[in-house]
Amino acid sequence: MKDIVFNYYQVEVRTYALVYKHIKKHYYFLNTMMILCPVVILTCIIISWFNAGYKMWLIVSCITSLAMFSYSVFIFFKACKRVIRKRYKISIGKGSWRTEKFKELKSNKLADFLYSKDIKTRWKIEKLIELYKNDREKSKLPPLIAPSLFIAVLTPNLTQLLFYIYKDKELMQPFTVLLLFVGCTFLSLLLIAISTSLKRLKDSIVNEVYQNKNTIREGLIDQLEDLLLRMSNEKEIEHAKDNLKLKEDTEYNVLRRKEMN
Repeated sequence: MKDIVFNYYQVEVRTYALVYKHIKKHYYFLNTMMILCPVVILTCIIISWFNAGYKMWLIVSCITSLAMFSYSVFIFFKACKRVIRKRYKISIGKGSWRTEKFKELKSNKLADFLYSKDIKTRWKIEKLIELYKNDREKSKLPPLIAPSLFIAVLTPNLTQLLFYIYKDKELMQPFTVLLLFVGCTFLSLLLIAISTSLKRLKDSIVNEVYQNKNTIREGLIDQLEDLLLRMSNEKEIEHAKDNLKLKEDTEYNVLRRKEMN
């Protein structure tokens, strides 16, 4: 059953099935630019490293590739909004096209399918989530280099590099040494912040565009967990309605007794 639910989600519910397959030109253009742009920039860096004569042309090439990539992202998200407005009649403002109504559309499609397959109870959905999480853990590849090992290998090289930076510290004033230390620390923190931001941006775009089985499975788990929350809310609403009805019946009976007395 879990394979049936997974296949249905993959073909009918996930974002590619609802949106991306209707804008394949924009989709493949963005895919191409995501591959081509880093290749062009890396090539320009390598060429400029060995030959500085083409520096101006290399800078222009890098700027052009970044501009093309930004343009591909812009028209891709614009096309996504157009599909959602026309096909699903969902109004979208200037912000993200992944609105709550669009998420609700996906949840309703999945809920209707589960209902048709007699998966209506909470424990069945929880069991599906558990099975998908087990599949996700089994399919994960171990990292090629552990972070601790990477730091252990990198630290001696950084130490040697800093030695050349601080080699004339005996000839420097204490304030100059302190300023150099603060500058190196600030530069290190800045590089960490930039690399973290770029990684988050890359992960966001890759998860948005390149959807492998693990990414699809993650989306399905999120949808099932959302259904569980909605089921809980529906039970609470029904319980509140029962309490309200009981309260009204009690007040009515009290009034009836007073009238009879």
